[in-house]
Amino acid sequence: MNPQDVAEIFDARAERYSGDDWHRRYAEQFVAVVPVRPGDRVLDAGTGTGFAARALARRVGAEGHVLGVDVSFGMLQQARRVIDAEQLTNIELLEADVTDLRELPATTFDAVVCAAGLLYMPVARALSAWHRLLKPNGIVAFSTMKAGSPSAGRIFRECASRFDLNLKDPSEALGTEEPCRAVLHDAGFDRVEVTAGRVDFEAFDPLLAWEANFRAAGHAGARDLSPQAQAALREEYLRALEEARREDLSDASRADVLYAVARRR
Repeated sequence: MNPQDVAEIFDARAERYSGDDWHRRYAEQFVAVVPVRPGDRVLDAGTGTGFAARALARRVGAEGHVLGVDVSFGMLQQARRVIDAEQLTNIELLEADVTDLRELPATTFDAVVCAAGLLYMPVARALSAWHRLLKPNGIVAFSTMKAGSPSAGRIFRECASRFDLNLKDPSEALGTEEPCRAVLHDAGFDRVEVTAGRVDFEAFDPLLAWEANFRAAGHAGARDLSPQAQAALREEYLRALEEARREDLSDASRADVLYAVARRR
């Protein structure tokens, strides 16, 4: 996607996103598997409202440093508000395209971390840019949804197909272990580890699921429908969600994820 389009989408979602406990827990569970150390210098690519950056800042400590980079000014505003409130002084924020960071010197970071952001980026370009920034033996890590997860997204696309929309699963490209390994090897990384995880929804909110999927970057076609068709899609989606929850509450209340970690050769 065009970085400006991504920025506009997340500018609109910034305020609600910053208070989303599920995204916070997802970021913190991911950071827990990344082997950063006290004193490390870390780039948080696609930092958003700073959930991963804050967890990383606590891991690297006062002697370490986290640079959070995002293309969305609105998301960075929310991140700064919370970072200041938590008095985290080892985080710096930068508004920029994380796939084009030529202004940053090479081999200066111990780790580059991307929590759930690669689906909005050209993957090969992003990994190449981050490879240049890492010190030898430096860590790259990203998290992604498994293909078909969460079920709320899959159900949205199924409902959209009844309105002649063919919406692709945005997680399909990196949604299994093999492509995660392949893109990292192709970008010059080795010692790849891919582990499965799960993030539960503490309280599933159908209206929030609608908003998240309707506004999702990969679901732009839904926003091109007429207002009448959008209303009909919304009604059908909420009904389908309720039916799915009655049939299998455990599936509706979780998201299956992958955590990929590798080293620069």
